[in-house]
Amino acid sequence: MFAIAFSTLVLMALLGIAYNIAIRIRLMKHDTARDRVAWLSRGSAEVWDAYEALFPGSFIPRYLRFVFWTVIVGAALVLVGSILMKSR
Repeated sequence: MFAIAFSTLVLMALLGIAYNIAIRIRLMKHDTARDRVAWLSRGSAEVWDAYEALFPGSFIPRYLRFVFWTVIVGAALVLVGSILMKSR
């Protein structure tokens, strides 16, 4: 069961990376200014908000936020679990 959960998290993370790259490329193509490359150095939250503003019906920014918080909660659960296991 642990292997399935871990594989699912890894797959979600890889898909999140691919979506994040796709968002940045799409914003670079959509930007008419000369500083298109600036989208590569901006923070994820700023990129997701800009993408949501330009493409309001897209599920990608919601998915990326979900993946982010899932990884945070999963890491916290693993940390708490490992602390509890060592204390026994």
